[in-house]
Amino acid sequence: MRIIVTHVKKQHVNRLLIALVKQGWLTQFYTGFAANAYLRLSRPWPRLFHQLRKHEFIGIPLEQIRSYPFAFAMAKLLRHEFGIMRIAFPLFDRWVARQIRRTESFDMIIGYENSNLITFQTAKQLGKVTILDLAQVHHNLIDSIGTNFRINGLTREQTEYINQRKQAALDATDYILTLSSFATQSLTENGICRSRIHEVNLGIDVQKFTPVEKPLGGPFRVLFVGEVCYRKGIDLVLKVFRQLALPDAELILIGPVSDGKDLLMQCTGAVRHLPFLHHDELVRYYQQADVFVFPSYLDSWGQVVLEAMACGTPVIVSENTGSKDAVLKGGGFVIPAGDESAMATKILHFYTNRSEVNRLGAVARRVAEQYTWENYYQQVTTALEDIARKENISTE
Repeated sequence: MRIIVTHVKKQHVNRLLIALVKQGWLTQFYTGFAANAYLRLSRPWPRLFHQLRKHEFIGIPLEQIRSYPFAFAMAKLLRHEFGIMRIAFPLFDRWVARQIRRTESFDMIIGYENSNLITFQTAKQLGKVTILDLAQVHHNLIDSIGTNFRINGLTREQTEYINQRKQAALDATDYILTLSSFATQSLTENGICRSRIHEVNLGIDVQKFTPVEKPLGGPFRVLFVGEVCYRKGIDLVLKVFRQLALPDAELILIGPVSDGKDLLMQCTGAVRHLPFLHHDELVRYYQQADVFVFPSYLDSWGQVVLEAMACGTPVIVSENTGSKDAVLKGGGFVIPAGDESAMATKILHFYTNRSEVNRLGAVARRVAEQYTWENYYQQVTTALEDIARKENISTE
């Protein structure tokens, strides 16, 4: 089986590529920028080396990677979300379409939303199988959630333009990989047959994210990790934390800031913000937290939830978070999106019952151990083998 993968950015595509390399199925990977070829040359300049490492695709043979830096640079220059989707991503999409016309020796192509329309239409013309690796949920659900919560800075006209392209790409899509039951349900409720969908949960490194025994006394720590923006429900957790005004308690926010700058102005006293931490430091914060909160209004998965659970920290997540699939197995609570009362009640549950932190934290760890990267690789392999069987494609 010969598979092409195309992704202008990174997200979780590196793990998908590793799964394909393990099986010997990867033919070519097209991306905006891969730093693999430049890392050795940049070692004398630590800051440059550190920046390039963010764009390295680990475990992928260099000869199987092709970049289109022009689209990558254009995205950096444009910055605004709509400008990137309107100009930079279509540039990449057209470039990939040209490449696959010249290289027809493949069976399947896996792509990602917003940069796959022309690529998938071209692949269908060539008689190839198209697979969408969906990192989000169906666009109609995003629209619906957007009527109640602030989840992006797009105008109605901009949203309609993007959704038209997403729908056109879906029309050229044969199969879809989703990250959670939340994402799967959003597709089936919008008319996509369940037999075309394969659910593939992301994994974590359970050797890196490990638990420690938490003290029953001392400061009570509430932790959030992720982008500081309205979509993640930061406005909700800040409001609840201020209203609770718990003695000897602190809220720690870790992550880069996007549209949440005005929210950070509210971070005084018992609220701290850390824009970035290396993984080793981040593990320590997970371990020291009494409860991890992730009240996102929209998240197809939520990797940080599993990382916190693996560190033995109980979690509170919204029902609009894909990783609720794991939380429902134990180790925390799932609350309605935007529900201040439910959030406050669950935080108070841990604050007034410190022994529950360790008890539910131990359950959270056992659940998180089911979500390894090896398990993800196996799920991807099984999904692609099933697709190949349906399409009469040899997996050799």
